[in-house]
Amino acid sequence: MNKMPLYTFILILGLFGCSSQKKLVEQAPFVVEGPTCQEFAAGRPEGGSGYILRIPLETLPPSIQFGKVYFRGRVLTPQLETEKGNSELVCKFEREEAGAQKDIIMHADPMEEVGNQPPVMLKEKEEDLPFELNSDEAVLEYKVEGKRKSRFYKIVGIKEKMPVQYPSRPQN
Repeated sequence: MNKMPLYTFILILGLFGCSSQKKLVEQAPFVVEGPTCQEFAAGRPEGGSGYILRIPLETLPPSIQFGKVYFRGRVLTPQLETEKGNSELVCKFEREEAGAQKDIIMHADPMEEVGNQPPVMLKEKEEDLPFELNSDEAVLEYKVEGKRKSRFYKIVGIKEKMPVQYPSRPQN
């Protein structure tokens, strides 16, 4: 008899816990037309590398606010760009690079080497996403004005464009 409220409490938590999962919508109030992804790499380590995801949008209502884009194990922040009436979401991911090495002081007296910094270890860790996606799929989070809940729309068929290799500085 004593355990009845405990079982009821656990049952209620179990039922409400399932509703916190992110659900994909079938139809979005906008149309995605021909999304692309393009890798880039600079000719120098400090120039960086990464990729740019472009999501062209048609029939975009003004009441839409975009949140995040889940793509290739990352959470990206989209920027809405409008040119000549065409709207496009642009997401840029830059890998962390070690950059140029700072000068290291080497001296017979160890006290002179106090200013040296230890090397930085880079992490290339993907985030835990609430969705399982292939490399040509992304999920776009958006909100409709006046609604509190975010909605999630799955984009499929993202085309991979040829990578851009930026040249390095000419050697003299």
